[in-house]
Amino acid sequence: MKSVAPRPVPPADHKLRLSGLEPMNIDDASLFVNVGERTNVTGSKAFARLVLNGQYDEALVVARQQVENGAQMIDVNMDEAMLDSRAAMVRFLTLIASEPDISRVPIMIDSSNGR
Repeated sequence: MKSVAPRPVPPADHKLRLSGLEPMNIDDASLFVNVGERTNVTGSKAFARLVLNGQYDEALVVARQQVENGAQMIDVNMDEAMLDSRAAMVRFLTLIASEPDISRVPIMIDSSNGR
């Protein structure tokens, strides 16, 4: 092996790499990222009403519509005083994971609850 030089280290490719079922790369050439914010109980009264009433299938429709309308990432927030936010987040994220039309984009978990 003395006669074989080590392989050259390739240059670093500095990009933010995110993934749902499909990869997403964000770098200096990216103009903007379209984040779907309608799956946020503090920012959407309609979504909050669906979640508070346990209508998770209808709440999934909200997420699906965002992706169909061009969202490159989905923001999910379940911080609401009248809601078990941890249980709601787990339930909704589990449902999203089973929906390839939605889970193909990255999910941004937006929560003030650090547990």
